[in-house]
Amino acid sequence: MSKKKKKKPPQKKADSSVKLSQCMIVKNEGKNIERALEWAKDIAYEQIVVDTGSTDKTVELAEKMGAKVYHFDWINDFSAAKNYAMDLAKGDWIAFLDADEYMTKKDANELYLLLKKIKSDPEAAVKCDAIQCTFINLDDNDNAISIINHQRFFQNRPYLRFEGKIHEVIKLRYGFLEAPNIRIYHTGYTNMSYKETNKKERNKELLRKELEEDPDNPDIMLYLADSIKNSGNEEDFKEAEELFHKALTGKREIKNKHIKQLAYNFLIHYSLKNETKNEETIILCNEAIECLPDFIDYYYYRALLYNKTSNYRAALDDLTVCEKALLSPGSIPTTNIMISNPVLLYNQLLISSKGIKDQEEIIKNETIIKVLLQEGKNQTEIIGPYIRAILEQGKSDEEVLNELAVIYDLNDPKDLLFIARAAKEGGAVDFTRNIMKIAGQMLGEDKK
Repeated sequence: MSKKKKKKPPQKKADSSVKLSQCMIVKNEGKNIERALEWAKDIAYEQIVVDTGSTDKTVELAEKMGAKVYHFDWINDFSAAKNYAMDLAKGDWIAFLDADEYMTKKDANELYLLLKKIKSDPEAAVKCDAIQCTFINLDDNDNAISIINHQRFFQNRPYLRFEGKIHEVIKLRYGFLEAPNIRIYHTGYTNMSYKETNKKERNKELLRKELEEDPDNPDIMLYLADSIKNSGNEEDFKEAEELFHKALTGKREIKNKHIKQLAYNFLIHYSLKNETKNEETIILCNEAIECLPDFIDYYYYRALLYNKTSNYRAALDDLTVCEKALLSPGSIPTTNIMISNPVLLYNQLLISSKGIKDQEEIIKNETIIKVLLQEGKNQTEIIGPYIRAILEQGKSDEEVLNELAVIYDLNDPKDLLFIARAAKEGGAVDFTRNIMKIAGQMLGEDKK
């Protein structure tokens, strides 16, 4: 294995108070590398880039940005490559973000101030292995699609090293400090990025090899299940379901709460489609809330079921938890759906308030829904799920169109075609066909 240093540019000026080493491993990240390095230039003592075989301009651009570039022969082991990068670091702290992850300069400065604060506190300096911050996944249009918590900043200590060939993690000896107001933005798992890097196929191959070596490891089961669940292959779907169940019910503890979340997300989504499983799904939601109380989507899913079964008061209680988390000053709730599409939350609140006949709440929620729809009228990712949600409440196509008439001109075939496209993306296939038919008739009349 060759591990050759490419070139060493002049070292950055050291800050005597705290030294931060930015590390990353890369391969063909020419489109991301400059942004990936730019956020840390003002606060990093050094920037270390370990290249695992790029054939584009990644190395050239990294060197131009002033980073120290090294080479590592790829051996299908992310931890090995990342640990090599960490072994090179000379700073007090290590920031380990991927090339498709970045921070704003403002958040970078907040991070640096926090590192100095930790260093000034002898107890914190010893007991704080890592910093956990807010991690925001973005779609191809830079809209937030989910928000979770992640540890990306670690003290430079020999025992803090990555484990696992894929979906690698660092096991802490002491603890971490929560810093939810410091945010990292992630663009790597959008549809476009998957097509460009073929990450799904790569991940599946590596995970299957790992599971062969450690067949009872629940973490590997969950990652593999998540990688194969959306392949479109019925056998893969069934295998994913079995792996999710096996991981949750196995004897070995799932230590990473984020991958436990993958299992609950899949199983709850799957059960929600089957009304005969309402009780089973509520039990799953209860388990998920107990295990992951900060993830507010499970309250939303349970409320959705309560509304379906006319338990409106219980639904309102759960939805209020979600609403408070979204509206609380300075709060960044952990969610996959409500940041990008809060109209779904307020639609369920409207159902609950109508169920208990609370006129004040009804008026408030109707107003909020209209505002949210208006703000998102050009975003299929907002309108599509909303259409599907109200159809699932038993409303007719005509009633759905009446709901949408507050923001769209139903006499304009262009607006109808947009509604049809949004509905298709939201999974409302029959509704899409009917709207396309109406729009087609209008366009035919226009030609006469």
